Amino acid sequence: MNTQIRSRGHERHTMNDETIDATSEPIPGTEEQALIADAEPFPSILRRPYQEEALRVFWDGFLRLFCLLWERQSGKSTTLADMSLGEMMQRRDHTCVYASASLLLSREIVLKQSQRAEHCGRELVEQEAARLQKATKDWAAVAASQGKLFQTADGVNDKILGNLSLADYAALFEEQRLEFRVYHDDTSYSRTKVIAPNVATARSWSGTVFLDEIAFIPDLKELMVAVLPIISTDPEFKLVLSTTPPEFDDTHYSYELLAPPAGLEFAPNPRGNWCESETGVTVHRADAFDTHLAGKKVFDIRSGEEITPAEALDRAPSREGHRIAHLLAWLAGGSAACDLLRLRVAQERGIGKCAFFDIDSDAAFESALKWLAEHLDPNAKVALGFDVATTSRGTSNPSALAVAEELSPEITIRALLVWKTRDPEVARDRLRRVIETVAARPGGRARSVAVDATNERYFAEDLRKQFEALLPVLLVVSSESFEKSGLDKPTRWKEYLGEQYVALMEDNHLTLPPESYVRADHRLVIKDRGRFVCEPDSQGRHGDTFDAAKLAVHALINGPVHLEAWMVSSGPNHPDLHWHEPRRSWRHGLYNPYDPEVREMRRRVGLPTPARRGESPNVVYLDYRHEDSRFKKKG
Repeated sequence: MNTQIRSRGHERHTMNDETIDATSEPIPGTEEQALIADAEPFPSILRRPYQEEALRVFWDGFLRLFCLLWERQSGKSTTLADMSLGEMMQRRDHTCVYASASLLLSREIVLKQSQRAEHCGRELVEQEAARLQKATKDWAAVAASQGKLFQTADGVNDKILGNLSLADYAALFEEQRLEFRVYHDDTSYSRTKVIAPNVATARSWSGTVFLDEIAFIPDLKELMVAVLPIISTDPEFKLVLSTTPPEFDDTHYSYELLAPPAGLEFAPNPRGNWCESETGVTVHRADAFDTHLAGKKVFDIRSGEEITPAEALDRAPSREGHRIAHLLAWLAGGSAACDLLRLRVAQERGIGKCAFFDIDSDAAFESALKWLAEHLDPNAKVALGFDVATTSRGTSNPSALAVAEELSPEITIRALLVWKTRDPEVARDRLRRVIETVAARPGGRARSVAVDATNERYFAEDLRKQFEALLPVLLVVSSESFEKSGLDKPTRWKEYLGEQYVALMEDNHLTLPPESYVRADHRLVIKDRGRFVCEPDSQGRHGDTFDAAKLAVHALINGPVHLEAWMVSSGPNHPDLHWHEPRRSWRHGLYNPYDPEVREMRRRVGLPTPARRGESPNVVYLDYRHEDSRFKKKG
């Protein structure tokens, strides 16, 4: 579908740095005017590349049903006005129905249709009745130059209207009587009816239907059921939808109808991106990054300075609302994965006990190691989580390393370290140094380290081979699914570990470093239709501390088991079985074959050590070696 649309379009054009206003006259003699001078079906209308892309596909006619999923204030109504005027000019005896979810938006399309007429050779329409009257007269002149006649009419009473005040104009819409007509001869005309979406009247519609802001139509599903049979009766009929995603409402039918497959990413493109929704509806998508490349400028809501889309997101009062309105995010419930209150409580508990380190030099790393050695709990179970650096949307994300401690039921993220480096040796050395620092405490080495192997699988595998002699290394591929007892169906590691981590926070069993970086980075993670997703911010943060911490928790809770079991005599004839924490004694027991001390003991007594390659560090072995006569059974 995407290739077909692209092949039928024209070559891409580059706009200059000037602000492009889709409702203003193009400057004569400029590149912009030349760019669109040959645009069908009427000349000299300035459009941005993503608008031009949608218009050409519409006028080519090979898509009969599609949706404009564009950010707010990007010209959806303007483009629908272009489409309806083009239909009237090109097709005889044809009806267009424009149905908007908002009275104001429907008034906007009426005004912008008049503006489209003036852009064909006349002045811009203002709200006064005299200017509106002049606009229709100007449109009439343009239509006459092409052998056609333009009229404004009362559709209910079938009456051609003359001079109208703005109040009369609005009253016609409120009573759903307003029509624009383009007469092709004395007896035939095409028309655009501007009405409110109504299921009861929709069954009487015919022709080309435009549904604007469908995410705000309460009974959209019923309306679609009524409209689709109409479109199917004639191959010349079309249905064009437009909207932004619904605001924090995944139960609205537009969510089901238009949401793209989970995990689908889009590269910024001034002409927008085409895709298919999960229900098969063709969608033309233009978010803030696309429209910015097309020439649409963004200004700070406080200072008025020009800013980038990424900066606008960072400065938005509501990040979730901004992601919906301008980045076209489909949010289930719209809340961040980490509740702000719970996150603050977890960080308040970490004041003076936990720390975040943004490593920008070797000296900074040495300081972090010194702090860690001084603050590690000598008796707690410890595990590490390592989120390997990746690149997202051309932005380099940092590596993040979490050191977690468990004194059940509490888990403390003692330290979070982040750094950026292009040298893999630096990452290996820093991970090794942290492992050695933990192992030097009285409580011994870390239980295990969990490494994200989703995008950097070869590097993660190399880390496993390099460090498996020091401690078990768990490789986690977030996109892979697995079956777990108690779950109804297979789940991805990304969602399973994310839910496990968030549940700790919700139950107030998690302690985090108090720094603002950690809070902002954790709040970037959003739950979208049950999945954990994250968009990088302008600083390259990508929920990396969230991922590193959840991996460390995974290494603590789900890591390899290290137990010893041995029989002791509590009396001459009553042997009992007792379980103890790991103890360096060579008796009956379950042993981790990757423990360096266990491997050495096996070697000394002549037992083979397990091969490292192909063995799982989660496997434990049962050894029977009687070194004490008390363990021998009679008979």
